[in-house]
Parts: sequence; C-alpha cells; structure tokens
Amino acid sequence: MDERELRREQALQRARAQANVGRAPHVRPRGADRGPRTTPSGPAPSAASRSSLTKNRRLRPTMRGLGTLVIGVIALLFAYSAGRQEFVVVAAAALLLALGGLLMNRIRQPRLDVTRRFSPPVVSAGSTVQVALRLRNMGAGPTPHLVWNDAIPWPESAAPNELPPIGSGTAPRVRATAGERGVVTAHYELHPQRRGLYQVGPLVVEHEDPFGMARSTMALGLADRLVVVPEVVELGPGGPALANGEGTAQLVQRQITGNDDDLTTREYRTGDALRRIHWRASARRGELMVRQEEHRSHPDARIVLDTRRAGYADVVVDESDPRHPVSASEAFEWSVRMLASLGVHLDGSGFQVSVEETAAAQIVQLGERWDGRRREGFLTSLAGVSLVDAGTTRPPRTSAQQPSGPVFALLGDPEDLTVDWLIHHRRAGDAAIAFLVEPRSQVLRRLGDAGWLCVPVQAWQDPAAAWQGVSRTAPLEWSRRA
Repeated sequence: MDERELRREQALQRARAQANVGRAPHVRPRGADRGPRTTPSGPAPSAASRSSLTKNRRLRPTMRGLGTLVIGVIALLFAYSAGRQEFVVVAAAALLLALGGLLMNRIRQPRLDVTRRFSPPVVSAGSTVQVALRLRNMGAGPTPHLVWNDAIPWPESAAPNELPPIGSGTAPRVRATAGERGVVTAHYELHPQRRGLYQVGPLVVEHEDPFGMARSTMALGLADRLVVVPEVVELGPGGPALANGEGTAQLVQRQITGNDDDLTTREYRTGDALRRIHWRASARRGELMVRQEEHRSHPDARIVLDTRRAGYADVVVDESDPRHPVSASEAFEWSVRMLASLGVHLDGSGFQVSVEETAAAQIVQLGERWDGRRREGFLTSLAGVSLVDAGTTRPPRTSAQQPSGPVFALLGDPEDLTVDWLIHHRRAGDAAIAFLVEPRSQVLRRLGDAGWLCVPVQAWQDPAAAWQGVSRTAPLEWSRRA
C-alpha cells in the first residue's frame, strides 16, 4: 500500500469515527437531584438508546473485508465446480485474511480507564470549557491506533481525534507527563450554548486491524456531569432607582435639616415606594417628590419566577421517556436567564434577595451575605430548574411576615391562577415590576390595574435592554395605577 492510499484510508477512518460519534445517542441533560429534569438543549433520546451506547461494542467488517470475504467464497465455489485446485489457495488466503481481521480486532480490544476533568467545573452558557481526559491502559499489551471522540449531549461539530498506541502500565518506555506509565492525557474544548446539568461521555473509540479488514467501535468509561449555568448579563445603569427602596432589614438615617422640605426631598424615580412620597413638597414643586434617605444596611427585594408549565404558550413537551417527560420553552429560558442576571445585580447592589416560585421550590436562595458561596449555589440550582405540571393546584400562599420592598415577577403568559396570586402578592405601596414574554393583552391589563409595572419582552431580547426599558415608563402613570 503506497503512502497516498494509506492517507486516504486514514481519512476515511476519521470520517467514519466522526459519523459514529454523531450517531451516538445524545444524553438527556439531567435535572437537579430533586425535582424534574432540566430543559434539554436538543431532542431527548429514549432510555434504551442511552443504554445501547453504554454497552456498545460493535465489531463489523469493512468494505474491504466484505469484498475479500466475497472473493474468497467465489474462489472456493469456482475451485470445486471447475476442479481448479489453485483457486482453493486463493479462497483460503482471502477467507483467512477477512476472518483473521475480525479475530484480531476482537482480541485487541482496548481496555482504558477514563477520567474526565472540566475546567472550570461550573461554566456559563455560551462560554468555553476545557476538558482533560486522563487515559490509562489497563491491558497487558499496548493499545491499537485509536480514533476517538466524547459523546456530548448537544449538537456540536467535533473533528475526530487520533490517539497513538498507549503502552501497558508495565512498559518502562511509556511514561506520561506526570511520570506514570501507560497513561496519556488528551485535551479538547466544549461550547455549551444552553443551561443544564449535562452528562458528557462515554468516550467513543474506533480502531481497525492492520489490513483494514474489520472495524471495532466501542464506548469506554462513564459519563461525567457538567454544570452549565445561565449566562449572567450585566444589567448596568438605566434601570429603576432600586437603591432607594425600603425594607424591614434596612436601617435608615434621614438627612433632616430643620423644616426645609427641599433639603430633605428629591424628585420621584421609578422604583421608589409610594409611601415615601412627600406630598407637601410635591404640591410646591409641581411634581412628585420623595423623602431623601441614606441606607446603612441591606434593603429587601423579592423575585418571583413562574415555573408552571401552563404559564408558557410556547412550551413543547418531549414524552420519549414516559417516566421523565421534559418541557422546553424559549420564554422560560429567557425568564431563567433574567432571574440569574437580576439576582446577581440586586445582590451586588446591596439587596437581601429572596426568590419565590409559583410551583414547588427548586431554586436555592442567595443566602446570607456572609456566605461567600451563596451565588454559586444559586446559579447552580438555576442550571437544573424546570417547568412543573402543576395542574389546577394553586400557587403557594404568601407569608404574612414577608418583607416589604420592591418585587419583580418573571413570567411568560401566566394563567389566571398565577395572575390572581400575583395581584394578592404585592403589598400596597411596594414597587412591583413584571417582565412578561409575549403575554396576552388582558394579562397586562389586569396586572397594570393592580399596580404592577408591566414590561413586555420577546424571547430573543437582551435582558439588559428589558431592564433599561423599565425607566422609560412614565412614573406618574405608574403612580396612578397604584
């Protein structure tokens, strides 16, 4: 075989390996340890397809092997029918070559211990994660030349990788970078585009015998979990004046100098609590004025996320696995992304943030400010949050001791039960802002009449643009609604 033909065969082998990996069943992104599964990034496979990949050890002849086998059978038939004994030698050689290739691939199946590490272990959607594979040869002899790829649970083009033979652990001439025998390390990148708790792996490898008569494809090792949290968008300036909200955990130092109202008041800003309006100064100035205060501790803020499946018109339910149906909604993905951005923004602005859900609780609270890992737990829980089929069950009751302060609602097109719950959820005088993804006009009207400032958005819209759109609403119109 000349060099050109050898290169052509290697290129075909790489193409076949890439096709095999592409046909490998996509792993369903698993949800949190408690609660339903997370939203998948693509079509979810059945449980049987996942099991077939884990146990996959396919051994089949190549086109060259099939051709050689056919030639051997034809030569054998011709030798006996025509009485030409020399064709028996040709038939025996062809059959031995084809069957020997299958036997050699069967005997030389690699035994690798696969260890997978992600850097960073928790990655944001749309960013890059580095994957390090530590491959240890557990066999007595060196492995064959391998072409490999990891099975990943989302559509992503990945060129097949080549792995030279790995010596056995007892071979003194093969050493890894760390000095361990029979161990090599491979690296590649992944680019997850959607949040989720994904299972990456197993490792899919392919190898052929030296004569190209047979090909073996098998899955090695176990899958490892990759945590992909929602992208946190910097909301930036231009939103409502949240730093002037009041809460039960807030200590206020009033800047009072005599009875001069002009020195103790300022103009009304979107997000100010209506109970702070100074009516005497407002009448004198001809515009709404509020009392000027300095904050010495952390005000309270609440964020409500609608996790009821009926609250999103674009929801698609995948029931390929009857035990774990999965719901996908672009509007819900926008709400989760906005929740991550808004929660981090409010926490960074000094607020004590609490998150509420219209269905069973799935989200970890941001926690106390002294806890240095509160954001990590909050974002990690958002990676696995999913829609819940709550049916006609009403949202949980609100506590009578809930803190006062600005409240935000992240919704799609909520059902009437959720709208009624939100109307009673807002306390009189509290600033309330609702972000709704393509809602019905009657929902906007009902919430607006109840004192909510409604901001309709699109599923493709940037959360920062929606946040800045709050300030474009006239404060006086909002005060009339309240």
